[in-house]
Amino acid sequence: MTKINLINLDKGVMLGLIKNKKFKSNLISIYFERNIKKEEATKISLLSNLLSIGSEKYPSMKDISIKLDDLYGMTMNVGVSKHGEKSLMYFKFLSIADKYVDSNVFEDSIDFIYDLIGNPLIVDNGLNPKKLDLEKENLKVEIESLINDKRSYANIQCVNNMCENENYSVNHLGYIEDLEYISSEEMYEFYLEFIKTSKIFIFIEGDFDSNRVEQICKDRFVFQRGNIVEIKREEYKKEIEKIKYIKEDMGNIQGKLVIGYRNNVAYEDYCRYYSLLVANSILGGGPHSKLFNNVREKESMCYYASTSLEKCKGILLINSGIEIDSYDRALELIRKEVDDLKTGNISEIEIDNAKSSIINALKSSYDSVSGESEFVFNQYISGTNLSLDEILGFIESVDKESIVDSVKKLEEDTVYFLK
Repeated sequence: MTKINLINLDKGVMLGLIKNKKFKSNLISIYFERNIKKEEATKISLLSNLLSIGSEKYPSMKDISIKLDDLYGMTMNVGVSKHGEKSLMYFKFLSIADKYVDSNVFEDSIDFIYDLIGNPLIVDNGLNPKKLDLEKENLKVEIESLINDKRSYANIQCVNNMCENENYSVNHLGYIEDLEYISSEEMYEFYLEFIKTSKIFIFIEGDFDSNRVEQICKDRFVFQRGNIVEIKREEYKKEIEKIKYIKEDMGNIQGKLVIGYRNNVAYEDYCRYYSLLVANSILGGGPHSKLFNNVREKESMCYYASTSLEKCKGILLINSGIEIDSYDRALELIRKEVDDLKTGNISEIEIDNAKSSIINALKSSYDSVSGESEFVFNQYISGTNLSLDEILGFIESVDKESIVDSVKKLEEDTVYFLK
């Protein structure tokens, strides 16, 4: 396993170097982190789109495309995401390592990347004004398209109702109603504030000369710094006084039933959290799970049934696709499987299968091109510093007693049904 070298480049700017000889490419990832806020979400989404389509030196997509080709077909992935109640804007570039070509691809790549982020296309104090309306329309279509995937939509609606007054319900893509009032001048002002106050993480993963890469990054990644936002830890504990029941009718043939639970477990409590992770897998982590075998297969109740665990916010979601008139029976059967977890009605085979499934998924992900840097970033942004071996050790040590202990505070919060 590779060791990461962390270097503090500036106030709120961290560089992580991950030496990895498994691949012939270098992965350069840059993350901007803030507390997620409804009033900023749309601007951050729009900003990521505008920065990726033009800069001072490369003012058009054609110019950017030509430069990417010059850099031996370097690929670029820019977007926004949500990690708990943190908003992330990310830039990811995959380029060939210098040792396989006769030019300084890495140094040229960093110059290009910094130009995109640090020297955007500004006209009359506005950020790329000629493209603003087009990018607004693209973002509008992207937000509207969320409703087309009914399974994902039901999941989002359950979370929105469950976390109604919590920042976790903020849509990281933004809101259509905010788009109309955003001007290019406002976007430029927001860009300056965003760059100055966001926490910035730069990760380089690949086969490189560490001293040279560190010096290049120190020389190039020079951002204006101000008062860096303090990132808040999510509230993950909540006692439920009354379960919310929400039904939405969109005339669907197949119903989408989503049940949201509060697990009240902190991920920093490693033994309990990784026991909960195994419990989640036993309940709905795949073909080995209770929901799959007992509700879907034996009872033929669901088209699909699975669970997902939100690490930072302390939420467990159960997703299922059912016949419209099977609502009551499906809810009853799903609740029984949750109760079985709480009372320890779990076999050793179920525990072993769940642990194997998680361990295989972790190892497989870690061996992918971006797997190691994403693993390290996930640890870093969570304020933890576990190695893969340490995590595997926690999972291996999970037993029935620790699983029951981890799920005893699981509380049903919201039942959402889309039909």
